[in-house]
Amino acid sequence: MIREADFARPDTPPRISLTRFRAGEYDPAVKEKRAILPGFRRELERIPPYRVFTPAHEIKLNQNESPIDLPAALREQILIRLRETPWNRYPDYPARPLESLIAKRIRVAKARVMVGHASNELLYATALATLERGKTMVTGAPGYPVAKLAATLAGGRIVEVPADARYQYEVDPIIAAIRKHDPRLVFLPSPNNPTGSTLSRDDVARICDATGNLVMIDEAYREFSGIAIQALLGRFRNLVLLRTLSKAARLAAFRIGYLVGDPDVLSRIERAKPPHSIDVPAQIAGETLFASRDMLKAEIARVRRERTRVMKSFAKLPGVDVFPSRANFFLIRTEDAADFDKALLAQGILIRAVGAAPTAPPALRNCLRISLGTNRENNALVAAARRYFRGGDR
Repeated sequence: MIREADFARPDTPPRISLTRFRAGEYDPAVKEKRAILPGFRRELERIPPYRVFTPAHEIKLNQNESPIDLPAALREQILIRLRETPWNRYPDYPARPLESLIAKRIRVAKARVMVGHASNELLYATALATLERGKTMVTGAPGYPVAKLAATLAGGRIVEVPADARYQYEVDPIIAAIRKHDPRLVFLPSPNNPTGSTLSRDDVARICDATGNLVMIDEAYREFSGIAIQALLGRFRNLVLLRTLSKAARLAAFRIGYLVGDPDVLSRIERAKPPHSIDVPAQIAGETLFASRDMLKAEIARVRRERTRVMKSFAKLPGVDVFPSRANFFLIRTEDAADFDKALLAQGILIRAVGAAPTAPPALRNCLRISLGTNRENNALVAAARRYFRGGDR
């Protein structure tokens, strides 16, 4: 567990003399840099930048995206609208047309939906709106690293509740942590990234019952899980659902996310969110998608079938442990994680080595996260795995 002291605010930086500055005393080319640059928060020295390196590849299975693009006809509709829209004007803010279409599709009142620049912006805004120095966020471990970044930069403490040996949520310890630490924010993805584990509707209800403060369930992969918890919104004002159009909706390039929750809760989160953050192309893409007939069901069903098939194939390999998942990705553990990752990359197959590096979190040591691709890409992955674990490619 991370200690409160780890997230203490930096001391007030010293006043910089203009004369000494002009003399070059603060120029790193003239003098050794101090451990912390003047004016920057101390927390930043312990936070690595969030980066995803993408080496050359033929099959990309490392970012949980949809492997299939939008239909050409829908793409053309988006392009036509974009060509006809003035580029010299700010986008709608709030994005009411898009919010209205989303609300209609998911069958909630318009006031219960708020759109943002991907789910990450809404997560950061929620952290800023709820956390401050000394206040706590309870979350699961292993979990989505961006949540910890957001909480840290908001000045909050982080209490992580470990998953069980199979990377599944344990609700009783989560509730115990809530009662002990009285968190301002409880953040729990379902399905979880990178483990694929989920919370049931009853689990979420128990967690919401345990606190009067905000409970955010990140539903980025909800379409693949088959678990519906939206009905709980009418029962719990402190429940907010975080969603994205980057996964099942195939719009990762446009960065569109939205919250579903109590209007008063959303109003407060909105005040911590930058204005005009969702640009015109994103609004047009989202409006076009939600105004069209539902074209997602067939692809979601295919991903679920492929998930079952590919996970069963990996479970038969010697030395490979496959963990339960209800997302469009799954987690495996093998003592050969680093070598297997390299062997796949040599064949042009890119996966996410979440636990192959020496600096990986202990809970994820020797783990790899594999996104599901097209049927052809999944076949190539399974064939490469069989060759490697049965001795052919070592």
